[in-house]
Amino acid sequence: MKRNTSRKAEEAYLAETLRVVRDNVREYGQEVAKMQEDIDEMLEHYHDNDTEVLTILNNTVTMHTHMKRALERNEKALKKPYFGRIVFHDEALNKEESLYIGRGGIAKDTTHQMVTDWRAPVANAYYENGLGKCSYPVPDGQHMEIELLLKRTYEIEDAKLIDYYDSEVVANDELLTRYLAKNKKAVLGEIIATIQQEQNEIIRKSPYHSMIVQGVAGSGKTTVAMHRISYILYNYKERFQPEDFYIVGSNRILLDYITGVLPDLDVYGIRQMTMEQLFVRLLYEDWDETYRICPVRDAGKDGAVRGTLAWFEKLQKFCSRVEWNTIPRTTVLFNRKQFVEGLRDGRVGVFDESGGKNDPKDMVVLMTGEAIERYIRQNPSVSAQSKVLMLQERLMGKVEDEFLGKGISYTLEEKKAIRRSMRKRFGTRQWKKSVYEMYHDFLTEQKQQGVCVEEPQEELDVYDLAALAYLYRRMRETEVISEAHHIVVDEAQDFGVMVYAVLKECVRSCTYTVMGDVSQNIRMDYGISDWEGVKNILLTGERDNFCVLRKSYRNTVEIANFASDILAHGEFPGYGAEPVIRHGEAVGIRQTAGRDLYREAAKICKGWQTEGFDTIAVICRDQKQAQETAELLQKELPVMPWDPEKASFEKGIMVFPVEYTKGLEFDAVLLLSPDRESYPIDDGHAKLLYVAATRALHRLEVLHTGNLTGLIADPIPKKNKKRVSGAKKKIVIVQNPSGGQEAPLPYGTGAMQESADARRADGKTQGSARPAAAAPRPTSAGAGWTSRQKPVISGQPQKALHPLASLYGSNSQTAQGSGRAVGNRQSAQGSGRTVNGTVQPRVTGDMHARTASGVLSFGELPDTAKLRAAGHAKIDHSIRWVQRKEDGLYLQSRYGVTRLSPVGSGILRVTFSRGEMPPVHPAIAVTRVEKNWQMREKPTLVEMRTPEMYVVADKKTGALRFLDKDSEILLEESGQDRCLIENAPNGGRSRLFFDWKKGEGLYAAGALGKGGIHLEKTARCISHGVENELPYLISDRGYGILSASSKEVIFCSLPIYGNQICMEGTQQPDYYIIVGKKLETLLKACAYLCGKL
Repeated sequence: MKRNTSRKAEEAYLAETLRVVRDNVREYGQEVAKMQEDIDEMLEHYHDNDTEVLTILNNTVTMHTHMKRALERNEKALKKPYFGRIVFHDEALNKEESLYIGRGGIAKDTTHQMVTDWRAPVANAYYENGLGKCSYPVPDGQHMEIELLLKRTYEIEDAKLIDYYDSEVVANDELLTRYLAKNKKAVLGEIIATIQQEQNEIIRKSPYHSMIVQGVAGSGKTTVAMHRISYILYNYKERFQPEDFYIVGSNRILLDYITGVLPDLDVYGIRQMTMEQLFVRLLYEDWDETYRICPVRDAGKDGAVRGTLAWFEKLQKFCSRVEWNTIPRTTVLFNRKQFVEGLRDGRVGVFDESGGKNDPKDMVVLMTGEAIERYIRQNPSVSAQSKVLMLQERLMGKVEDEFLGKGISYTLEEKKAIRRSMRKRFGTRQWKKSVYEMYHDFLTEQKQQGVCVEEPQEELDVYDLAALAYLYRRMRETEVISEAHHIVVDEAQDFGVMVYAVLKECVRSCTYTVMGDVSQNIRMDYGISDWEGVKNILLTGERDNFCVLRKSYRNTVEIANFASDILAHGEFPGYGAEPVIRHGEAVGIRQTAGRDLYREAAKICKGWQTEGFDTIAVICRDQKQAQETAELLQKELPVMPWDPEKASFEKGIMVFPVEYTKGLEFDAVLLLSPDRESYPIDDGHAKLLYVAATRALHRLEVLHTGNLTGLIADPIPKKNKKRVSGAKKKIVIVQNPSGGQEAPLPYGTGAMQESADARRADGKTQGSARPAAAAPRPTSAGAGWTSRQKPVISGQPQKALHPLASLYGSNSQTAQGSGRAVGNRQSAQGSGRTVNGTVQPRVTGDMHARTASGVLSFGELPDTAKLRAAGHAKIDHSIRWVQRKEDGLYLQSRYGVTRLSPVGSGILRVTFSRGEMPPVHPAIAVTRVEKNWQMREKPTLVEMRTPEMYVVADKKTGALRFLDKDSEILLEESGQDRCLIENAPNGGRSRLFFDWKKGEGLYAAGALGKGGIHLEKTARCISHGVENELPYLISDRGYGILSASSKEVIFCSLPIYGNQICMEGTQQPDYYIIVGKKLETLLKACAYLCGKL
């Protein structure tokens, strides 16, 4: 195959690609406009009860959003459609391939990809590999072997090919400096093009593991984190959605700055918040809005105490003592003689007839102290309030068991009296103290022990909020709400170890990407000076990582040396930078008279603007000086006013306090009045001034009125000189090859060191849905279904006997369309309703008419209100512990308990409860539990086997997967929200979400031998309103779902509402999975369960 590597061939390919992009822009633009018209028209004619229109509307809105983003991607590609190319020989296919790599994928048609997205697995070869034999990982965990023949990088501006560079021709640093010569305005394409191997490894690491990245100033750690989010959402879209991420920073300005890049990376909807806001969120309804939040910088002198791990451990011990003193652990019993109904002094009541004696034969033991203690020990992660509620529920269950016992008969009044005596044995439903009262008690206790801390009055800082969030989680939490699945923390060194200990406790089932630089810890005594404490908390997994980015591309050599000299006045160890940078002008240090300070500052800024610098920062020591400086400079030239609530990073001249510049960078920086009072010589102020100096990309000036800080004016201490000179030797100085204006690579490469080997754990990609093929006619009603045979759904019912005919009656026939009656043709006529040309089931026979109370009849369309799940926070179904009991396998999550009970070798009862398990439904005749089953717990899943069935539970999501004995998948629960319990007036509502496969045939059995219904992309009531007739859903994949509910049960397979079975009137969903390759097996198993055999 000819590689076409000549310039003429490259220009021809660029022209063809641009033609495709322009065609896409035109076509996508027309599609977006047409969809918008359709949406407007549907909204104009939409009615609340029109589910079909609602489904089409929502689908159109989703398609419109995707098409609009595709349009935006192609519009951005008009000037530069790609930046790289690889040519390789595919060992598996034995052919040569050529791929162009860009910011986003560009397709000519469904089979011809002009440009490959940089996040695609194959693009990894561009970033990581040199020429020759190599491999790249694919999502299933394997590696594809290739021989890389060419790696080329393009310089394209305004849709014109300027130049291109091959890796074997241009040295790495020299290639990067070509990008340094570019203007800072439009660098995102260059950021992606110049991601280096070490950064690429961080970006592409598995999201299922946590990592801490120590990156020197200008190493690109923030942008690496943003690209990592983009990569995860592209390659793990089945497990991670934008709402699963939190980006946490130290202030709003930084968050706005770093998240501004996300739309250009095709990422939308990521939540961002400060650390204070995150802890307020974790307080939920316990947050008292009368308190004000003060930033972390105002934590006060005692922040050095309250930010430590020791402080968190003291808080843990305090909570344990409170729990110990609150929950009684003694054996719970009562004397029957103390609850005797009778007549005394002419009054009827329940009286104590024990005479003060506790005869052993009259004593009833409900719960032993050992059982109570065992439960508490087995549930260390459960809050104290939840333990109280669970113990109380268990106790009341034991009371009811005693009432049902055969030995003693209790009167109604005696039962009431015993229940009253036990109702609050372990505590009330509401914890007696608020988190604020408990925090007050904790601080008082610490003061009594000699720890000097101030108690907050009206303002709470991040360490107060962290303590309150932990108190809520540890003591008062009653409902576990799932938060983020991956949290990115930027400028992480600003927060003490206590913050990360609380995060680990409060946000579980979550992984972290933590980015920071201990040399930039400006929080003096209460930030992080080394990573050891945080590593011990967050990096507990075998494949968690600690990485170091040492290279910096931000500053010129002159600025880098100046900043290094500032840092050298400190007495702390650090991570030395290894910049690959270019020369620039020397750092200017000017002294002026006090009255001329602001006039001179304005003159310097004007000069920089004349040179063409877009972003200029005047950095002051604190907010007071920043506000005063902004007001005075505004008299000389346009300056953005300083307001911490409204300030943002924009083009022009900005005034910032030094602590608000963390993570930002500017073309030019003016350090205003850094005197000895503002910046004394100590470790904290050395780091503070170092941060200010390293914000500058091209120019740095120091303007003062005398008394210049010793961090700049004084010589470096002799003992530190060797350390500084050693660091400077590592600088790789490269001249600007273009001779034009120099600019930094915005976020270049970095050297990375790892504390543990982290092999990639690539997620699984969703396989393509199997096509729905025409099914051959079964030979008989009881014939088995092979992998290629499905029930015939035909528009000619007289020619095909429906395979479920034996269930529906001898005259049952198929009916064309979704959700239509299958049976006697007359049952689909007469009084049947017509909706969109479809005859709906008639309300006769087993299809009972809807009552005045609004109860649905079999086959009837439900209201949309019953299909739409109530708004709720994220639910945590992840499995916390597993226990085998006599009645089945118990899987405990924060949301509740799932019990799997084998009733037979091919029948499994699945029950979910947030309290005691429900009894067997009266219509179920089989109450025994099969003993012949095995279970096995693994790190990520739980397995259960019976002779005919294999069940797998994912520990992360709690979702169940049902397989036959040959390990063929039959049915899977949804991994997003497998089960949702709602409050409703009729006793509650339970929703079970399943992942029904495309083309899967689903049928609802009718009652009493009457016609059933075929279900496809519809919503129907499948219950019968008859106590002994349970709703039975049958799949042509070889399984059935029997819902143990006599109340209303609704089937839904409309995408807008989710594939679900909704059970009205219960908050304890209970159903049976029946496995059988033959329809006859499924029918007989159902009849056996219900006592009809």
